[in-house]
Amino acid sequence: MTPVEFKSLDAVGLVQRLKSGEVTALELVNLAAREIEIQDPALGAVVAIDIEGAQRAALDPKAGPLSGVPILIKDTNIDVNGFATRHGSRMYEDAAPAQVDSEFVSRLRKAGAIILGKTKTPEFAGDFVTEPEWQGPCRNPRNPRYASGGSSGGSACAVGAGMVPVAHGTDCGGSIRVPAAVCGVVGLKPSRGRNPVGPHVGEFVGGLDCEHVLTRTVRDSALLLDVLSGYESGAPYAAPPAPPSWLECLKTKSPRLKIAFACARPDGSSIDESIHKAILSAVDFLSKDGHELRPFNWPDMSCAGAAAALFWQMEIEALMEHKAQARGYPISEKDVEWITYEFYKCSTRRSALDVHHARATQNKVSHDMADRFANIDVLITPTVALAPPLIGGFVTTGERHLEEWYKNAYAFSPFTEVFNLTGQPAISIPVGIMEGGLPIGMQIVGKFGDEETILRLAGEIEKSLLATALF
Repeated sequence: MTPVEFKSLDAVGLVQRLKSGEVTALELVNLAAREIEIQDPALGAVVAIDIEGAQRAALDPKAGPLSGVPILIKDTNIDVNGFATRHGSRMYEDAAPAQVDSEFVSRLRKAGAIILGKTKTPEFAGDFVTEPEWQGPCRNPRNPRYASGGSSGGSACAVGAGMVPVAHGTDCGGSIRVPAAVCGVVGLKPSRGRNPVGPHVGEFVGGLDCEHVLTRTVRDSALLLDVLSGYESGAPYAAPPAPPSWLECLKTKSPRLKIAFACARPDGSSIDESIHKAILSAVDFLSKDGHELRPFNWPDMSCAGAAAALFWQMEIEALMEHKAQARGYPISEKDVEWITYEFYKCSTRRSALDVHHARATQNKVSHDMADRFANIDVLITPTVALAPPLIGGFVTTGERHLEEWYKNAYAFSPFTEVFNLTGQPAISIPVGIMEGGLPIGMQIVGKFGDEETILRLAGEIEKSLLATALF
């Protein structure tokens, strides 16, 4: 197999080649390692790699739906035996290698996947760009002057550049979908409780976090959901029953759906014109394909952002305090980046009653959104509202003000976080290219527990003329 062929095939295609004997698992590992060696010095997606360990595993790969496929894991939340989990923070620079796999990684290995290494995350996954000061920025594979999104920017970059066909991502506010959109790959956030996060924790970010992958194709995302989904014993959440196979579901055409769409931000303000046009083109395609389209009216979400921030900032505080207790001396602003320390200070000022109020807001937003979905099957929105910023662009003045970060971050990504609060599944797929060669992503949101409908619809859009050939 040539490097060009490797970069053009998805995981399903690679497994087919493996089964036919056209390529071996060892060759795939070596091809992935070669792409990382060539491309990563300029892009900065990968923070740890074990080529020899992956090569040993490839000599006798486990049989399964991912047998021989090289995969990268994001360097936060999920532990990989033999790799330290450093969360993109110099505070965890001396972290010891994990002694066991998280359940997520165990399921990948049981399916035959080969873990090659770990990808970059912003510090404690706390940004919509992936530019940790300690490790340097991760750049967009379509145009390296721009950000790769975040917080799963390393994984999105690695898949978009063709280093690997699949990479793990976490999503507590858009962290799979946002980088998928700007890097031109597919990113699914499953329903709350669909995929495991344990066993060392019961939940991340108050239940807002979901673990899944970034992929080249919709069918790969469906295949990985087949592999990864299922209740984890002792977990606090369980998603509704699943179909026998999401991958098989893609073979059936969607029935006529009631699809709502929104091209403006929830506050009513406008978005980038090229993104707006791409979403309207998708709406036109879906209408011609026989679906019923209607505008969407957002529920009141005026307190949703503050509630979500409480949960993810509390997670950052917990990680920092855990490390401080382990080392035996308190946290100082020198330990972390300035923005992380601001998040930490915000969290330390909150009380248990604030958490109660945030839960109440989450409950209200979830019920209001469920009411909106009572008469529709799917919601379509842009994934992000603007082109990704230039590297370093979220604080363009160079001054370190938390309010400026909030303004820039949520102007960029106002569409994703609410569905972490509600727990609904949402997928980002490429639907066009804007100036500078930057991809445009569209978000498809389903009812809680209904990944089947959005995966099937995403697959149909992917096969249409809307889908841009990015590989």
